Amino acid sequence: MELTYHTDYAFRVLMYAGVNPDRRVTLGEIAGAYGISKEHLRKVVHRLAREGLLATVKGRSGGITLGRDPQDIRVGDVVELMEGTTHIINCKRQPCPLIGRCELKCVFDRGRKAFLHELNTATLADLLDDAPTLKGIRVLAESG
Repeated sequence: MELTYHTDYAFRVLMYAGVNPDRRVTLGEIAGAYGISKEHLRKVVHRLAREGLLATVKGRSGGITLGRDPQDIRVGDVVELMEGTTHIINCKRQPCPLIGRCELKCVFDRGRKAFLHELNTATLADLLDDAPTLKGIRVLAESG
C-alpha cells in the first residue's frame, strides 16, 4: 500500500510550515525546497486550508502558516483527509458474488482501522520534535 503524492506533499507542506512558525512561507519557497510543481502544491494547500490545517494570506506579503497547533494535527487524520478513502478493497466496484458471505473485507477493514489508529498516535509536533527531521527541513529552507 502506497499513499498518494497529495498525501506526501501535504506532510511536506505541514512540516515546512511547522518549522517556520514565526513567518509565512510561500508556495514557491516550498516548491523550490522540495523540487515539486507549484501547481500540485497549490491543490494540496487549498485542501489543507479548507480544513483549517493551514492559514493562507493572499497578496504581496502573503503566504502560508499552520492553521492549528502542531500538537492538534494528527498524522492519521491528515492521511484520511488527503486520501479521500482509505478502504483497501471495494467489493462493489466489480460486484463480487461473495458480498455478505466473505470475511476478507472485514479483515481488511480491521487492518485499516488499526493502521489509522496507530498513525493517530503521532502528531505533527512529534514529527517536528525529531532532530534529524527538523535539521533536514531547515537545510532545505536555507538552500531554497
